[in-house]
Amino acid sequence: MSYNVVADNLVKKYGSKLVLDKISFKIKSGRIVGLVSPNGSGKTTLIKLMADFLTADEGTLTIAGKKIGPETKAITSYLPDHDIFSKNCKLSDTIKFYGSYYKDFNEEKCQNYIKRFKFDTNAKLTSLSKGQTEILFLILTLSRDAKLFLLDEPLASVDPINREVIITTILKEFKEDSTIIISTHLLNDVEMILDEVIMLKDSTLLCHKSVEEIREETGKSLNDFFKDSFRIDWFGGDNK
Repeated sequence: MSYNVVADNLVKKYGSKLVLDKISFKIKSGRIVGLVSPNGSGKTTLIKLMADFLTADEGTLTIAGKKIGPETKAITSYLPDHDIFSKNCKLSDTIKFYGSYYKDFNEEKCQNYIKRFKFDTNAKLTSLSKGQTEILFLILTLSRDAKLFLLDEPLASVDPINREVIITTILKEFKEDSTIIISTHLLNDVEMILDEVIMLKDSTLLCHKSVEEIREETGKSLNDFFKDSFRIDWFGGDNK
């Protein structure tokens, strides 16, 4: 069986702090995967390893059968959880620069998104709200013809109406030969589009299952399963 993303015993430390402890999973093409955990549990670190912005201390990681490096970076479209352009740039200049940097950038697709969300390309980034900025960067990310899309908290500051439009857009544009990994805590919004979920807890892999498996085994929605898995007993620590 062919897998698009394979992690084998990944270990990552920041100094003496262990962030990821022997994380292993396999993801096939044609899957939309939720990466969920409480803040500080390693979601962003794991995504940065896949995007080749960090290097694992131990273990291996491959994308489309290739070890992490320039070849995988060329087929991976990464949306970070922070701004990546100067606020003084015009939207038109930002789009032009981004498109010139990636060979697989689809200009027509990008412009269709820009019109759908009614952006003024003559405006500067500084005039956009945080939610609008997130939408713009998501548009750029989804406008590539990549094999792997890594979306780190893509809906955090987006209003509920535009969240629905974005989720519909992700589904409409999703290609069966690619994989989308969405790091998020807004499970109520994305549960309907997720095929499977990876949960991290205390630096380790808590579970990697299909959403349907979780519903059948627990009788709970994905959001309820997540809340129960990480519920805090304020009088006795984690509810384990």
